[in-house]
Amino acid sequence: NPFQRHQHQQATTAPPPPFQLPDYVRHLPDPAIECPLFVTWDKTRPKRFPNNLLSAAAAAANNNSTAASQQDYELRGCIGTLSPKPLLTSIGDYALNSALRDRRFHPITVQEIPHLRVSVSLLVQYEPCDHCLDWTVGVHGILIRFRSNSHNNNTLLAAAREYSATYLPEVALEQGWDQRAAVTALIRKAGYSGTIDTNLLDSIQCTRYQSSKVRITFADYVNYCLLYTSDAADD
Repeated sequence: NPFQRHQHQQATTAPPPPFQLPDYVRHLPDPAIECPLFVTWDKTRPKRFPNNLLSAAAAAANNNSTAASQQDYELRGCIGTLSPKPLLTSIGDYALNSALRDRRFHPITVQEIPHLRVSVSLLVQYEPCDHCLDWTVGVHGILIRFRSNSHNNNTLLAAAREYSATYLPEVALEQGWDQRAAVTALIRKAGYSGTIDTNLLDSIQCTRYQSSKVRITFADYVNYCLLYTSDAADD
């Protein structure tokens, strides 16, 4: 009898374990702590073979194993919030949102998981800038806000559009930008397509911040799970 078989399985199956807090919660001064955060997913790029394989092999041999072990990654999703959110629930929520709901990319698939790296950035030390170039590449992320009036047949519209956008601290460094290049790119990211001149740059309200960041690859995650399972078995 299938129904009796189902009842027997329910009776003999152990109940699910009680809910356990994520490991990182143990390191928080308060489990209810809130912080602005971003979650970023990267994926390893396909290997590109150089034209001269012998020269590349010789260079790699002379360059030690460090450079050879470095992976080249491409962005697969990044979503976060500039408003403080409870870390206990928000890290998981934004991990899913950035993996599946970043409109710039297709949702991450199961097949991509072994090639992924995830980063969590907690945004801290917000400071107003004296001007939009008043920050340090590789140290600060920036948040810009500005307004721009639209014109229609030489008539100034009553309502000016507001623009805002942010770059995390690592973006300018990874792209090889100086402050002006990063701000220019960020203005375009905000959706502004007009002329970028001195008047516009002077009108920008800029806030700089730093981030406390941790990242892990899928391989590192698997190794952690194996180690955690082994430790739990020993206990």
